[in-house]
Amino acid sequence: MNNVHFASLDEVKKELSSLEGYGVIQTKQWPLYEILAHCAQTIEYSMTGYPVLKPKLVRKTIGRVAIRKFLKQGYMKHDLTAHVPGGAKIRRQGTAEEGIELLLKAIDAFQAYKGPLAPHLIFGELSKEEYDLYFAMHIADHFSELELAS
Repeated sequence: MNNVHFASLDEVKKELSSLEGYGVIQTKQWPLYEILAHCAQTIEYSMTGYPVLKPKLVRKTIGRVAIRKFLKQGYMKHDLTAHVPGGAKIRRQGTAEEGIELLLKAIDAFQAYKGPLAPHLIFGELSKEEYDLYFAMHIADHFSELELAS
């Protein structure tokens, strides 16, 4: 799925429902379940707090510049093998359906969440709208490595 683009988590939810129809989904880096679980974990940390934060100076300078660039251009590229620093280890076993369910649950929880959002580990303070677009871009970058076969 080259050049994947999502403008919101609502678009991601639509794509997730369409993935269930594919017989085989190949990946380049991590197993599909791990990709989906990683994306869900990242969303959950926006509500519960990231385990490790970059220094405040980084979040207020380099992090702000990076997120502004990503938000303006509408896409991002990052290391697709980087785990969330300090995050819980993601088990590598799991079906595509379990991963899809996990990510949908995280998205629904985020969309319903009314409390204060935790600062992003690199980008610092983000509004709910900024987080929504960031998560959509983050997921799109991971989905760019999926190869679908019916």
